[in-house]
Amino acid sequence: MSEQVRNELAQPETPVEGELAQPETPTYGENGSHNGAVTVLSSSVVRRAMWRHLITLQWSWNYERMQALGYLYSMLPVIDAIYKDKAERIAAMKRHLVFYNTNPQVGSPPIFGATVALEAQQQGEAVDSLKVGLMGPFAGIGDTIQAILYRPIVAVFAASLALGGSYFGPALIFLSGILWTVLMIPLFYFGYRQGIGVAREVTSEGTLTRVTEMVTMMGMIVIGGFVPSILAAVKTPLTYVQHVIVQGKPVTETVALQATLDKIVPYLLPVVFVALAYWLLRGLKLSAVWVLIILAVIAFVCGAFGLL
Repeated sequence: MSEQVRNELAQPETPVEGELAQPETPTYGENGSHNGAVTVLSSSVVRRAMWRHLITLQWSWNYERMQALGYLYSMLPVIDAIYKDKAERIAAMKRHLVFYNTNPQVGSPPIFGATVALEAQQQGEAVDSLKVGLMGPFAGIGDTIQAILYRPIVAVFAASLALGGSYFGPALIFLSGILWTVLMIPLFYFGYRQGIGVAREVTSEGTLTRVTEMVTMMGMIVIGGFVPSILAAVKTPLTYVQHVIVQGKPVTETVALQATLDKIVPYLLPVVFVALAYWLLRGLKLSAVWVLIILAVIAFVCGAFGLL
């Protein structure tokens, strides 16, 4: 926690002489509006809050409140610009210290942008409700886009380049991180412009379900397209003998089993191994580590007996 936060939260109010000092509790009106005041935030304050969120959200991640400290630190420029009374600043800080966790690249920027806009309207309860209500759905959207669609595609493509001896493979992984940072900026401003409407934009009319299904299907299709290029070396050296009649004479010839399989279904063995891995992950609910161990054992045994 920054020095500013500690000082604000820890320093006691000075009691009025002859009276017991009572903490000032901010009052909220209907729909969570606080005192009915609206603050016009300068562009510099908004930008400073945005860059704090983009860069430092995960820096103080912990198992108790996860991203809450980073969220509060990002919101401090906004809180300082809006609340001039110390008691109100403390109340706002405490509100942003509640548990918070969502996808940091796709989910959190629009949520943070929307809460900045609502905080400027001093709608404290609406801010809290928006964070709690959207961090779960946005985590689902962000994790689906990154874990199922983006990361596997980029990783597979980068690995294929690296296997071919290209230095662009490792560079692609590095550049992908920069790309996500750039994309987080318009996501923040989308949430900032929409305000409370960002919840309706995403969750209305089954949008969340449709986006998740679409991204999942697209990711599976793309990964399937990379199977032949990545696992093309998975072949069997087995052969078999067949007797045929050529120009009325019996002929015995040796045929490669792999050639026969390719005529039936090209890249059948790579597809079988991918299907096996998928079944182990989804069907038996095994972890990725156990799946890798099982595949390594199968590869070792098949290689030792000359099957692959």
